[in-house]
Amino acid sequence: MPGPEVPIQHLPTLPRKSFKIFFAGLTALSFHWSVVIYINSSYLEQFFSESDISLLYVVGALVTIACFIAAPAVLNRFGNYTLTLFFAVLESVALIGMAFSGSAHMAALWFTLHSIVVCLLFLHADVFIEEMIGTEESGTGSIRGLLLTIMSFMAAAATLLSGLLIGDGEPRFGLAYTVSALTLIPFMVILMRHFRKFKDPEYPQLAFVPTALSFWKHRDLRNVFCAGFLLQMFFAWMVIYIPIYMSRVIGFDWEIIGAILFVGLLAYVLFEWPIGLIADRWIGEKEMMALGFLVIAVATSWLAFLTPEQLPLWFFTMFMTRVGGALVEATTESYFFKHITGKDAAFVSIFRIARPLAYVVGALLASVALLFLPSYNLLFIVLAFFMIPGLFFAMALKDTK
Repeated sequence: MPGPEVPIQHLPTLPRKSFKIFFAGLTALSFHWSVVIYINSSYLEQFFSESDISLLYVVGALVTIACFIAAPAVLNRFGNYTLTLFFAVLESVALIGMAFSGSAHMAALWFTLHSIVVCLLFLHADVFIEEMIGTEESGTGSIRGLLLTIMSFMAAAATLLSGLLIGDGEPRFGLAYTVSALTLIPFMVILMRHFRKFKDPEYPQLAFVPTALSFWKHRDLRNVFCAGFLLQMFFAWMVIYIPIYMSRVIGFDWEIIGAILFVGLLAYVLFEWPIGLIADRWIGEKEMMALGFLVIAVATSWLAFLTPEQLPLWFFTMFMTRVGGALVEATTESYFFKHITGKDAAFVSIFRIARPLAYVVGALLASVALLFLPSYNLLFIVLAFFMIPGLFFAMALKDTK
């Protein structure tokens, strides 16, 4: 589950050595993010209620959307190297702040800053990736497929590590945030040593409202956007609410939680790249996308009925939710990019806004649901219900095969 992207025009390809070096830096960046992504909500639970936690995610996502829209203008003003280095330093400060915060106000401040800056870091990292790919679009799929696989593996490994760092008994969240901050150092070193002379293109401005209206008129793009939005809402609920559920309601310690999440995230490592190849060569995207939503809905509903004693079923169910997620993520990405050209760069921005927008809508819906549900576990029945429309969005697509 890599971070969001920003559309840019292509430049001459950088040397392969630079690509490999930045690939290593991006791996460190992904690892740092994944160490804390599943513990943030439980960290915040020390200071806030579930509704307040949801509100903090909403605020961070809204600011992120505004930053996405403003990104081209800011890039033209300051340049990608300067912004990336600035945000990496700012992210380190935010993580250290979270590690040592002793008050609710400071925890909220540092978390909100972190939730915004980490998205912007991935956004600016993608500028470097696109520049290194250059005009050789024939390699884009394989490069991004390999990148997704490596980042998914790092996410799984980092999640397992975070569980070990926090441990059982009294959670050691500060240790996890400190480790996350330290793993940004290799990324910053690579950036300063190899990308200081990065030449920025002229980044095209995004006229958001006209572009969004034009995007919405395309039936297939509209449907794949809605499918992607539902997937991102599933991710948002998993990131925010499943750690709280497993730690506070079920009573698992963090070593067990980390292991369960690790097994679940392995589904992306194992399946996303093969799914993309199957979609290209044999059956297209819509059938696998619909199957993915069905798997997500069924497996997510199972979470509501599992007990602490059914540990093997927790591993299996979490893995199956991510199998469904891998099916949908790989096929929505593949389908969308098959239906746009280089002239549709602005449409990519609209498509990428689905992620922070899903955090806004998902967190608000979950907050409302928790007000009326008699028990926390039923939240996952509600989430399963929200995944059902994805079947219809998928089947309404015009197939590519």
